[in-house]
Amino acid sequence: MAAVYAALNPYSWRSFTPELVARRVVAATDRQALTDMLRSVPGAAVGEWAELPEPAGSGDPRVAALVRFMETHPWNQLRLHTLSRLLVRVLRDAA
Repeated sequence: MAAVYAALNPYSWRSFTPELVARRVVAATDRQALTDMLRSVPGAAVGEWAELPEPAGSGDPRVAALVRFMETHPWNQLRLHTLSRLLVRVLRDAA
């Protein structure tokens, strides 16, 4: 959830399209999963990541699941913390 928050917080995310939000959310959660995996390797050192260079691809089925959710909910009226929590839950349910 923190990765999603951090991926959206620097921006005027309420003005984004649902697809752009979804693509950034998927990229942030993928990066977090990779970080967690690398940290589980004995002796591995994980440094700081640069800003997300590019959102996930629009053809990713997880993007479609998030867009469907946002199209039926007033997502841009929520606080970012609440939106982040909901979108992570949608991703987990879609898996």
